[in-house]
Amino acid sequence: MSAELFDLFTYTSNWDLTLNLVFIAVAIMYLLVTGPLRHRFPETEPVSGKTKFFFLTGLIVYYFSAGSPLNLLAHELFSMHMLQMSLQYIVLPPLLLLGIPAWMLRPLIKIHWIRAIGKFFTRPLVILFVFNGLLSLYHFPYIFDLIMSSQVLHIVSHTILLFTALCMWWPVVCPVPELDRMKPLLKLGFLVANGVLLTPACALIMFADTVLFDYYASASKYVSVISLRDDEQLGGIIMKIIQEVVYITAIGFVFVQWLRIQRAQDKKEMEELFQQNRVPSPQE
Repeated sequence: MSAELFDLFTYTSNWDLTLNLVFIAVAIMYLLVTGPLRHRFPETEPVSGKTKFFFLTGLIVYYFSAGSPLNLLAHELFSMHMLQMSLQYIVLPPLLLLGIPAWMLRPLIKIHWIRAIGKFFTRPLVILFVFNGLLSLYHFPYIFDLIMSSQVLHIVSHTILLFTALCMWWPVVCPVPELDRMKPLLKLGFLVANGVLLTPACALIMFADTVLFDYYASASKYVSVISLRDDEQLGGIIMKIIQEVVYITAIGFVFVQWLRIQRAQDKKEMEELFQQNRVPSPQE
């Protein structure tokens, strides 16, 4: 691949410094609220280092996808667009949810309209089809070219996708314990179903015989590193690989969680059985 592609990351003018300052401010505010200023808020609990790590990692992922030269390349190369989409809607959401303490979200959940919207869009069957349907619809050639040619449609569509991505991950990594109602085995099935539903869109892009997206065919590229057809195929491969890695990792964590719950239940049942069958001593 051309060295020009990597040289773009060495120029500060290609990095969104304003967005960088915004993310730094958000990170500082988060660390203050979850640290020394935590006691100023009601019903707070200590925030673990792991939770903070998840949130800050999420910010880094988001900035890299939206504020680095990757954002510029996403308008020039379809493969970079798919990398950006994968980071924002597959990698980022679970990191943010795992990084937000429950006591931060509880006041928002108490607001009626937020609770009503959240309750509807976090229903597993609803969000399963809404998120994957919208992500697939986004990459329908005509709709994709229309969105990419309009700044307003681009912002609106990405905002909707981020919201639905967060809702999709909510049943799996729900940060509020009392709302984490989905059993581990159902979480496993939910993750598998998500992987299956996104496969057709990726396969359509990977195995198409012709160039699908006119936006990239007509765009004036200052970085020419790959043919249009190969670029699209690479994009489909990138999204599918990242999706599989993230989902398999999540499945692994959920499976371990399920094993711990089963072992705890088995231990409790054994103790109860032992107590029932215990022969009392003569002194008793």
